[in-house]
Amino acid sequence: MRNRIPDQTVEDILSHSDIVEIVSEYVSLQHKGKNYIGICPFHEEKTPSFTVTPAKQMFYCFGCNAGGNVFSFLMKKENWTFVETIQYLAGKHGIRLPDEELTPSQRSEQKRRGRWEEIYEWAANYYHEVLLHSPEGEPGRRYFRQREISEETVQTFRLGFAPERWDGLLVALQRQGVSPLETAEAGLALEKEKKQSGADIINYYDRFRNRIIFPILDGKRKPLAFGGRVLDESLPKYLNSPESFYYSKGKHLYGLNKACHGIREKGFALLAEGYMDVLALQQAGYGNAVASLGTALTREQAQLLRRYTQRIIICYDSDPAGVKATLRAGEILTDVGLRVEVLRLTAAKDPDEYIKKFGREDFQKILKTTLTYIEFKYHTLLEELPVRTIPEKAEVIARISPDILKVSSPAEREGYERFLSLELGLSLEAVQREIAGVEKKKPKYRRDHKYRPSGQENSLTDRNDISRQAENNSPVIAVVPQGVYRAEKMLLRLILDNPSFLETVEKQLGGDFWSVAEYQKIFLNLKESRQNFSGLIRVDQEDEVQSKLANLILEEIDFSQPERIMTDCIRVIRAAQREESMTELQIRMAKLEKTGDIQGAMDLLREIGERLKRGEM
Repeated sequence: MRNRIPDQTVEDILSHSDIVEIVSEYVSLQHKGKNYIGICPFHEEKTPSFTVTPAKQMFYCFGCNAGGNVFSFLMKKENWTFVETIQYLAGKHGIRLPDEELTPSQRSEQKRRGRWEEIYEWAANYYHEVLLHSPEGEPGRRYFRQREISEETVQTFRLGFAPERWDGLLVALQRQGVSPLETAEAGLALEKEKKQSGADIINYYDRFRNRIIFPILDGKRKPLAFGGRVLDESLPKYLNSPESFYYSKGKHLYGLNKACHGIREKGFALLAEGYMDVLALQQAGYGNAVASLGTALTREQAQLLRRYTQRIIICYDSDPAGVKATLRAGEILTDVGLRVEVLRLTAAKDPDEYIKKFGREDFQKILKTTLTYIEFKYHTLLEELPVRTIPEKAEVIARISPDILKVSSPAEREGYERFLSLELGLSLEAVQREIAGVEKKKPKYRRDHKYRPSGQENSLTDRNDISRQAENNSPVIAVVPQGVYRAEKMLLRLILDNPSFLETVEKQLGGDFWSVAEYQKIFLNLKESRQNFSGLIRVDQEDEVQSKLANLILEEIDFSQPERIMTDCIRVIRAAQREESMTELQIRMAKLEKTGDIQGAMDLLREIGERLKRGEM
């Protein structure tokens, strides 16, 4: 939908939107020099690390690395889409959004989506009214009373009840002008063919009948789908809206429309297994509780959580199925870079039952007893595989090693190694050697035309490493020395401050040399915007690009001699490129030697010598 808003309109909205004024509605800012500082609204902190610079209309947090312009701030804070943010700011500043000409297919899709929004809103209102006021809703009201769900929670989550009728919703929607066919197409009714007088007659009936209704709401509390729970033991226990262009359950989380603020305030998310757990937790004051939607946690849901926090506490059911689901979810969450902890409920099946039995205060106490995901997996493995022999100890280490190898912090990784050492009664050195053995079996290098920062100063020049790569037919290691990373960062900042340098840099290094993908995008966007910085920050980039850009702009760097700094940065980058080329030739030469092609190896050796003479390497 981004391309439906003309660039000039976006530019007008941006020029009327002062980031200091907008951010001040959410954060108490203090003037400090040419910037403003405050407590970050996106993570918990005591010392201000959140900075806003009015000159560049950007914000950046040096604590959690969130950054961007006024658009990205509102999108993060309010959980809005780009278009919703534009609409809000346009209304705030009295700017009219023009109607753009759409293609026939776009017009058709927009009309269909708008119609479904109406149908789902009417459906949600119908289920909600039945629950609150209809005699047919008494079973639902009784159920929520038994589960100790308050009327306020019922209102907040727009809970409902589908009566035990075949056409309750169909009739209600027909009063709004919605045909049974439309209701079925929207996934709220089903078709049933019936033979009558030799002809096939299609009858329709409600998808949800005699079920508690849980609307899946977006950021504006508009329903996207419904989940229905039976009141007896009939199957299926839960029934959900079907997948459609309008809704994909793997991309949403139940309760997130309300929990997004609580997650950021508390600094972590409580990931529960079901609708009732979320209701119980949020009602008890845990406004950071969410749940996946009738399916195992997906990578898309994990990435959605990462927009709001870096810490997740999983509090799934304590039964065997819940343990398996916890292990799967933990792996997905750690794979996307989240810090994962697990709450083990030993005296109750789920959070809802625990809070009813012991109360909020006791739940708060056990929240302080969470295990890290690796500790939880270790204890689960021991329950499945009780350790009796030395080989069994080695087996446990081998099965948990892949998770430890994902840990980037050296201190945290050693902490897990010491944990295994103490638990299994082995020396730290033995555990480390066992994990190192697993690491050696993993593919060490992947083919990637982009470098990634490693913090290492040395490149691949050791002859043994070259020989080993030649023997294993491994791709060339892409190592980015810290000096190169810093040089590229300073060079891009120079270009941002002095756009006239762009042409010189491109002439000497080309346009595709950047080691960091986000730097590459910023460089290209600056070039495409004709070196106009205001055009660059207007672009609705992904979070990582916005964050890198804000970090570049707000970092204090001494550029008293910009031409000299540019020359030095270019020299460092060129040296790294030459070193990489030398390594590639050495690996090729080693491969030729191993295959017996001595003549080919000698030819490459002469080429290396000639390049060295010409100063090309």
